[in-house]
Amino acid sequence: MSDMALAIDLRANVVAQSDSEVTLQYALQNSTAGRIYAFDSLLYFDSKGATKLAETGAYVFLDGERTVRVVRGIVAPPMFMSVSRRPPIVGSPVEPGASKRGTIKLALPLSEANPYFPPQECDPKTARPIARLLLQIGWVEHRQETVTGKLVVDGNELVRMTGGWGTPVQRVAQTEVAVRGVGLCTHAAPFDRPQLTQ
Repeated sequence: MSDMALAIDLRANVVAQSDSEVTLQYALQNSTAGRIYAFDSLLYFDSKGATKLAETGAYVFLDGERTVRVVRGIVAPPMFMSVSRRPPIVGSPVEPGASKRGTIKLALPLSEANPYFPPQECDPKTARPIARLLLQIGWVEHRQETVTGKLVVDGNELVRMTGGWGTPVQRVAQTEVAVRGVGLCTHAAPFDRPQLTQ
C-alpha cells in the first residue's frame, strides 16, 4: 500500500436501522498534500436513457460467509459481457485536510447489486445472516493529465472526469462496520462480484 493510500482515512457507522432499511454515514478524510477525487457519486440510465443520480445507493456484493461489500466506485463490466454505453464517470473533489461525507441507504434484506445486472426480487426467508459490512470508496489523486468538466444531473452539479488520467485508475479506501439483524439475498442467476477497478 502506498504512502498516499495510507493518507486517506475512511470512517463509517450505522446511524439508523429498521426492519426495512439500514442507513450508513461515512466520511472520507484527505490527509494528502493535494486534491483527490472520490468516486462516490453513482450514475445510471433510466428506462428512457436519461442519466440519473443514485444519491443514496451503492453496489452490494457477498464477500465471504458473513461479509458484504458495500461499494461506491468504478466497476468494470464482466469480461463475458459487451456494454455499448456506460454512464459518465464523476468525481467529488476533496481538498487537502477536507472530508467528503455521504449517506448510503439500503433496503433490508440486502440484495446483491451490480450496475451491469438486473435486480432480482428478494425473498426474506432465503436471506443469509450478515455480520459485517465492508464499505469501499474509490478515489484518485489529481494528476497532471487529469481533465475535468461540469455535468448537471438531477439538478446536481457534478465534476465529470474525461479522458484517461493514468494508472491506477482508482485507489480504494475501506472500513468495516459490524451489523446485527441484517440479511442478504444473493443473486440467483450468473453474477459477477468484481473488485473496484485499479
